Amino acid sequence: MMLNNVYIKLLGTIVMSIGLMVILFLSSEEQVHRNNAFIRRFPPHPVIKEYDIDLGFNSYYVAGLGKDMVYLGNSTAPLHLLKINLATRDTAHVKLKLSNTDLPFKNVHVQVQPPFFFVLDGSIPYIFRGSTNNWVAGPWMRNEAYFTKSLVLDSNRIYIKTMQNDTRTVTLGLLEKRDHFSVELHPEILQRQIDGVFDVDGIMLTTPDKTRLGYVYFYRNQFMTMDSRLKTLKRQQTIDTVKKARIEIAQLDRSKTSKMKSPPLVVNTKATMYKNFMFIASDRLGKNENREILKVASIIDVYNWSDATYRYSFYLYHMGKEKVHGFSVNDGRLVALIDNALSVYNFREGFVDHTPYGEQENITGQ
Repeated sequence: MMLNNVYIKLLGTIVMSIGLMVILFLSSEEQVHRNNAFIRRFPPHPVIKEYDIDLGFNSYYVAGLGKDMVYLGNSTAPLHLLKINLATRDTAHVKLKLSNTDLPFKNVHVQVQPPFFFVLDGSIPYIFRGSTNNWVAGPWMRNEAYFTKSLVLDSNRIYIKTMQNDTRTVTLGLLEKRDHFSVELHPEILQRQIDGVFDVDGIMLTTPDKTRLGYVYFYRNQFMTMDSRLKTLKRQQTIDTVKKARIEIAQLDRSKTSKMKSPPLVVNTKATMYKNFMFIASDRLGKNENREILKVASIIDVYNWSDATYRYSFYLYHMGKEKVHGFSVNDGRLVALIDNALSVYNFREGFVDHTPYGEQENITGQ
């Protein structure tokens, strides 16, 4: 009888422990997604879906976007490009050719800016440039500068993110080729909070006309906008309230290599710029928002960087269980990569021009 009581007590303890763990897990999940300190505005139907195009794979990314043309690169087939006419919905496969394919490529990325296209790998480092007339590229840069991310601005200038040698922190800069190569770093833009590497991680952006550059932090409620020379820096907060990155860093070895101890709190997941608007995707829920929405849609918050205001939010609905893994805006149209498809939306009048929509909320810049 005593043995049975012991088993009953032990079973009860185990059940209580499991129950407590479940409660703590659900509570932590709620904290990750919930922030009752802000309220979103959802006007009726800012974007209206026009059509979907089945791509067959989910490995595509936007490599270039024009008025009626979108170019999609493929992360699993680096020298394959898909060209789509958004007006006619015609698609064409393009095979890129490089003058040298024997290099130790690790992180190839393609960007199209007619009449040129670029094939970039900052880990080698090597950049090819070619013409969109024949899609053949030769060396444009050899071993001049390492970089982790890049955005082509024009035929001779590239916006980069790299590691600064003396401080071992991440910084933004410009790579330019005129009579010779120059690398211009701007360490004042990214503000260190913890380690200057993980805590400043984020998304590099540019407007379609390349006149304005941007950067959105992953782990805090701030983004920056700059002119095309990384000057006239302006900082703006999002509607979220997480001002400091919530990450823990662990050092792996004596070489000072480090990694995150646990998954960080992600405030902003994806972003794009168009005209004076910043579009930021966030999985963080505001007051009175049902967390079930995150299972079926991505939330896009829209800011006007020129007057430091939050404008409105809208949903981009998933296809099946797959989330939006990339989106861009140009010429009053939004294109989103969702699962294996390219989804094309049109903005209703007044939502992506300089005319204010309804009541605005001012977000204090710094």
